[in-house]
Amino acid sequence: MDITINRQSVCMGDDVEDHAITYTIDSSTRFSEIFQDLMGKRYFPSITGNDVVWTLVCGKDDLISWKTKEDKLYSRFVTEEPAILSVKRWRTAGIYFRYYSPTIKRAQQIFKMFGGSKFHIGHEGFMAEYESYGISQSMEEDWKKTLL
Repeated sequence: MDITINRQSVCMGDDVEDHAITYTIDSSTRFSEIFQDLMGKRYFPSITGNDVVWTLVCGKDDLISWKTKEDKLYSRFVTEEPAILSVKRWRTAGIYFRYYSPTIKRAQQIFKMFGGSKFHIGHEGFMAEYESYGISQSMEEDWKKTLL
């Protein structure tokens, strides 16, 4: 099956090219395999300082993030990652990669996505990634003010 993959542009000069590609998957293909394959093919532009985050989104599902400076993937899957075609809503959705620079914007996005609830951040599989940003309690308090 062919799926469409696209990524966010990182600057005005990057907007010149179309980043959409078609990618062929089979019944066992997983998102992490696609992510790693695209990393190997240098699909993601090199950013000065190499301290950015790319997040794989399929439909409305925020699934895997790559912190480039650490060269580490963070997955939402608490247990084994399912094959893409095993989940009906993923079959018709394309894959989109969001770009976060500075990385604190990604931490803030996770925090706001769950209304500041650490329980829900953990329950939904985001805690390891969120904790990796080292966000202070005072910063979280500031972010909570914007949730009201």
